Amino acid sequence: MSAERHRDFEQRIDRRLAGAETGAASGEEARLLEEHLDSCAACAEYLSASQRAIAGLKGFSFAAGPGLNARVVAALQARAEAMEARRASVRRWVGLSVVAVVLTVLGTVVDLRVGHWAAGLLDLRAGKVQEGLMALWILPSFGLLLLFPLLPLLAAKRSREGRSI
Repeated sequence: MSAERHRDFEQRIDRRLAGAETGAASGEEARLLEEHLDSCAACAEYLSASQRAIAGLKGFSFAAGPGLNARVVAALQARAEAMEARRASVRRWVGLSVVAVVLTVLGTVVDLRVGHWAAGLLDLRAGKVQEGLMALWILPSFGLLLLFPLLPLLAAKRSREGRSI
């Protein structure tokens, strides 16, 4: 017998155990199922194992209070809101990171252009002006840019500790 046919009979067994059989169609289905169970040891074992599992679970029932559904829905809503807030925070940090990269690159280009102009105006060597710009603007800017992605991690750590930034 094919595996698909066994799955079909296993589903019939599951419906029977769940009490989903109704009407005349269920009588015909029950007769076909009984005939199959008499001739198929694998499906008979599936029925037996399922019945044992159901019998074993009967001792694990519990009574739910009337407010359980409301508490579950409230917990799910709170979790969904927290996940959405996290997504918004990540989008904000990504946007700020892009702005920081753009400003750092533009600032560096402008700074180098102004440095060349200032060197010519003040009769300074362009190499010395560039060294000064590297020390005072470009290296600190790129250093901060590299640290910028760590800010969300620090903010998350502070919020876990109960402090705000």
